[in-house]
Amino acid sequence: MPFDSEGVFSRLHNWEDDRINDIDIMSDRHDEEDDNFADGLSQCLLRNGQIAMSGNLHMGGFQIKSLAEGQANNDAVNKGQLNTVQTTLQNAINSATTSASVFVGDIKTSLQTANHGNWLLCNGQAVSRTTYADLFALLGENFGAGDGSTTFNLPDYRGKFLRGLGGDSETDMYTTQAEGLPEINIGYTGTQGNGDPDSPWDSGGAMYPRASENIYRRASQSSAIYGASEHVTPINQAINYFIRAKV
Repeated sequence: MPFDSEGVFSRLHNWEDDRINDIDIMSDRHDEEDDNFADGLSQCLLRNGQIAMSGNLHMGGFQIKSLAEGQANNDAVNKGQLNTVQTTLQNAINSATTSASVFVGDIKTSLQTANHGNWLLCNGQAVSRTTYADLFALLGENFGAGDGSTTFNLPDYRGKFLRGLGGDSETDMYTTQAEGLPEINIGYTGTQGNGDPDSPWDSGGAMYPRASENIYRRASQSSAIYGASEHVTPINQAINYFIRAKV
């Protein structure tokens, strides 16, 4: 029974045919078949790995299932190990890229609506002084002391524009500049009657004229928002601000 390179045993002789044809079975035939059978088995990959392979293992498109994790340098590795390595490498790449371009205290805009990764929403929330030690070292209690011992507050940028420090903005990054509009002065020149207080009208119904005078009105007389600022609010659309809390 020979064994070919594809792992197939083949029969050289059919003992049943000999029996049907009443042919005497010779001992040399047994010897030859037994030798072929032994040779074929010797070429098999034993279950306990006792016999080393002498060629490639042809899987015919099938999988090797339930493979243990490789330990030695020459061991095969399974898909789980490859996935772990891939994830580790990707995280290292992401970390290196992020570390090179983002720093604690950086601000970004986003359509995200909640804390994500190491980005925290700038809504005045209180966060841990220990967990975010680097951010606390940068901000301190300038945006709020939190509980006074274990937490501190993040800036609250809801409903606010962020503006470059300096110029006619506030003198620090922690103070909110109040909203306002420029003052509006309205003036005109006219005349009014100033005749006898007891008889302001003459017999013909006309008002006695008096000297011309300037008359002014200010918008702030109707609303305190006027005159509180030197700028107006431009058209805008809402976005969320986030602060980098860790690298």
